[in-house]
Amino acid sequence: MNIQSAVILRMSGVFSETILEAFGAAREGLARAEERLVLFPEPEILIAHIRAAEQEALAWLEGESFIPDQLAMNYGYSPRAWRRWPFAFVQAFERVPRWRAIPTADAVRTWLKADAAPLAGWPSPPPLEIADTRLEGWARQAARLSALPRLIASADLAASFARAAPLPRGSPVIGAMLADRFAIATPKLSGGGIAVMGLHQNRSPWRALITGATDDDLDELSERARDERCRIAWLEGLAVGAVTVVRLDQRLRQWLARLDTACASRRKSSHLRPLALLAGAGPSLTVARAAKALGLSRQATTRLIAEACKAHLLREITQGNAFRRYVIAV
Repeated sequence: MNIQSAVILRMSGVFSETILEAFGAAREGLARAEERLVLFPEPEILIAHIRAAEQEALAWLEGESFIPDQLAMNYGYSPRAWRRWPFAFVQAFERVPRWRAIPTADAVRTWLKADAAPLAGWPSPPPLEIADTRLEGWARQAARLSALPRLIASADLAASFARAAPLPRGSPVIGAMLADRFAIATPKLSGGGIAVMGLHQNRSPWRALITGATDDDLDELSERARDERCRIAWLEGLAVGAVTVVRLDQRLRQWLARLDTACASRRKSSHLRPLALLAGAGPSLTVARAAKALGLSRQATTRLIAEACKAHLLREITQGNAFRRYVIAV
């Protein structure tokens, strides 16, 4: 009997069969995603694309629509360009929490109020306002979740934080990030949005589920049934989010294979590979940025980017406008 089977067997008298199946799928999916991250030959590129997918999903949970290409066009090509988004999750995204147990109110407060590095030319966002009484009440309830398996406890953490609403805006998305980072043992895998990636793809009505105000004709309206539905949706979100990471790994490996093929016919001194890897690790690439990073003239860089586009390694996202920007073609 493997470890997962043993854990599920011990849980079988406490949780429904549906919860157990979702729990097992989430554990298996996350294990595969963590393995892919370890084995990927260019981990910075895979992490960059995981983060972009998480950002898109977290924006969706905030009720906003923002896709990675729009980020690149509207906010620039800096690796920290996403910090210019006016969303609540931006202030805590990619900030690694220092907890592995159920977080206390002080731990959450420290996480949310830590100073982020300022962006040149952009005003610093105002600090998140926190209702201390609500946060303390949530933390007292959350402390009781320590006896639950981590993945199931994370579902309850996310839902209960949203219900407590210690923030004037963004409590559902910050609660989901907090729970996601608690659930996933590998910090590089999650910036706080793996579960939300799955919720987004599943079109799960997370905000309605946490309050119990769904439009479905439900037979059971008790708090216990509400919590069951939240746990199932969250666990399924973790599983689908993990599958998304695996699919990103597969697509990026195909792109790396195209890059290897394109470089095989060029001189060893060719700058094609470093150009492509530079584009893969950031939200977008411009001629000026590439020229500076590679130590080339703008004319040479323009020709190199044209070669990369012809080889289907890069694609332009600005439709020929001035200050053209490019991303990798995956």
